[in-house]
Amino acid sequence: MKENPERVAAQVLAVKTGLILPHDDIAATVADAVRGIVENGDIVCVTEAVVARSQNRYLSCEELARQVKDIFGLKPKSTLAVVYPIASRNRFALVLKAIAMANQGGRVIVAFPVPADEVGNQVIDAELARVRLGLKTLYKHLSSARGSTPYLNILIREVIAALILQSLGYRIVGMRKILGSGIADITVRTPEGILAPLEVTFVEHERAARKAVEILEDMAEAGQALAAAVDLGRKEFVLFDARRYLEGDKEPLRQVSFADQLGTFAEEEVIHGRELPNEVFCHPITGIDYRRLYLEIIEDAGAQGDIIFTNNPLKVYDMGYLDGIILGEVHHRKERRDLFLALGAKVPVKTLDELGPPPWGVIGSNVSDYEKGILKLLPEDADGTAEKIRRRILKDTGKGVEVLIFGDGAYKDPDTSIYELADPYPALGVSEGLRDLRLRTGKKLKLVVDTLYNKGYSREEIARIVAETREEQSDLGTTPRRLVSIVATLADLLAGSADQGTPVVLVRGIKRD
Repeated sequence: MKENPERVAAQVLAVKTGLILPHDDIAATVADAVRGIVENGDIVCVTEAVVARSQNRYLSCEELARQVKDIFGLKPKSTLAVVYPIASRNRFALVLKAIAMANQGGRVIVAFPVPADEVGNQVIDAELARVRLGLKTLYKHLSSARGSTPYLNILIREVIAALILQSLGYRIVGMRKILGSGIADITVRTPEGILAPLEVTFVEHERAARKAVEILEDMAEAGQALAAAVDLGRKEFVLFDARRYLEGDKEPLRQVSFADQLGTFAEEEVIHGRELPNEVFCHPITGIDYRRLYLEIIEDAGAQGDIIFTNNPLKVYDMGYLDGIILGEVHHRKERRDLFLALGAKVPVKTLDELGPPPWGVIGSNVSDYEKGILKLLPEDADGTAEKIRRRILKDTGKGVEVLIFGDGAYKDPDTSIYELADPYPALGVSEGLRDLRLRTGKKLKLVVDTLYNKGYSREEIARIVAETREEQSDLGTTPRRLVSIVATLADLLAGSADQGTPVVLVRGIKRD
């Protein structure tokens, strides 16, 4: 790069520093780290983690619990609802612990969206949830209509069978009458992964078993035949291995009373955590069951926990009287609060930035010490701190720069589908020269070149037109973005996600409007 500097339009440089501890002078530390490296016009990016640490921005679960108790005026046996939190040990586990500590002896309801939280962490198997919610909707409609059409009982028994099979760990692959797929009443994949046709009956066990075995012969990929009986009067479900039944072994594989499940079967917008086996809640990448983790956190803190999965946040009201609602989202918290307030919420509705010390509360917080229950908060006065760092760099090095304090980058991982931005913004604070930049717009250079080339311009003519910024091309342009968001994301990709151990990143040569 030194031999051909004219070819290098922009650079991103990761810079190591010494250890940064509480009460350190962050401005002096950063200025010393970039001495001899920084150049005029650079943007010096500093991760929020070391800025907050230098400011001693820590909060214990005990301190947060006391505040939560005061805000909601909690009394013994109160009930709090936590709506759409991030599924993360680092980001939310200790916040939830503090909430439960504030409500010891009471109840904490956690509502997750389906199938993932707002940053893409999967909390329930997407296909299973889609099928289950569809079956519940169908069950509700069939149940309300069957009074005038007794034949609907045949469909109802198959829907009930499918819902119970899901709760036993079977995956619904097809349903001939209801989904129009498969050649059996229900085609399932067993908990062991075996594909199996399943026939459903009211009481004719042998007939159902015989038919299932016949269908098995036409399914080369299937390895088992099953028969199920659904007694709508006694509210009993019985599952048999069809071959063994015909051979004289009539011992059921499973026998379930579903009398107490009919209410949840009719809840077409909600899946209760207790309805399904553990495996369907495991995160596909980390293997963590957030339903189980969050329940354990609540119960260990001395409260009773309930987990539901729904894309209708107002369904928490169906869980009984609430003494308060905590909105766990980062990016949609204001719109969600407006929704609850617009519908006449009679209890306090608080967002995470309203719990804990200003300006951010516990939004964007991280675990500092899990065992001791200590949270690290976002920096205080991030804009002012960025400006102090800028002035110190100018004083110590003579270089005129801008400074940006960055959190999570705004990008979505293509492998995990996780949207990394769990902080309110990528750039949490900036120095004065970066505060009034407009959204970056303009023409895509690749589009300009293609357009001019297709019009017959020569290489030299295209180069001249591009240099002169003549607009002889389509109005299609780049996606409007804030420069500070782009720079903060670059910094996080290098320093944070790549785990370089470099809390300072220099961005050099990037275009500014």
